Amino acid sequence: FKDWGGWPWFCGELATAGHRVFRMNPSMCGVGPSLDSFDEPHKFARQTLRHDVEDVQAVLEDTALGIESPTLLGHSRGGLVAALCAAEPCGVAGVITMGTPADLLRLSDDEIDRWRATGRREIVNARTGEVLHQDVEVLEDYLVQGERYSASLALERSNLPVLAIHGGADEAVEPSSAGILLTGVDPQRGRQVIVEGAGHTFGLSHPFAGPHPHARKAVEVIIAWLREDRT
Repeated sequence: FKDWGGWPWFCGELATAGHRVFRMNPSMCGVGPSLDSFDEPHKFARQTLRHDVEDVQAVLEDTALGIESPTLLGHSRGGLVAALCAAEPCGVAGVITMGTPADLLRLSDDEIDRWRATGRREIVNARTGEVLHQDVEVLEDYLVQGERYSASLALERSNLPVLAIHGGADEAVEPSSAGILLTGVDPQRGRQVIVEGAGHTFGLSHPFAGPHPHARKAVEVIIAWLREDRT
């Protein structure tokens, strides 16, 4: 979520470099008025990628914000949402993913059967031990949508510049996911950067304990990439 750990600092670094930055929480992410905890678990339970894409589209289409030719940046699931938005008529100019999985739900047949049998599955916050749930409707939506939820296909169809950053020691998402996301992207428009030794959050933590060299490296890579002329 947008106020997690070091993300305000991270976005502040991009703003200091001269970029106009908007941070947002999807409406169904489960983080409500508290801004830093999952105080709306009933929404999290029903969150789908479709919900998230529609939320981003609503922000981009808000004329009061005056957003033109944005580059979308997302971490983990957020990178998937950014990729899917790129294939929509949103006027997006580029996509940056960080620690993003090639597929949102990497489940075995047995796991799918158990989810259907119980009607929900548990999601445990590795940091806090908090247990959240996802309703089976989330699973069925994902399976029905099929190719529409394929981030790699969306990026291929978008024909946009893409920067895929991944930690070389990511404990949550295989670093190979970055290359998979770029499978169909024109090599002249896609770039993969592996930050050696970096974990899933690039050394950032919640609560924020200060910037980490891995996060600083990611910021440097992004700023340099945004400065390039890719027309």
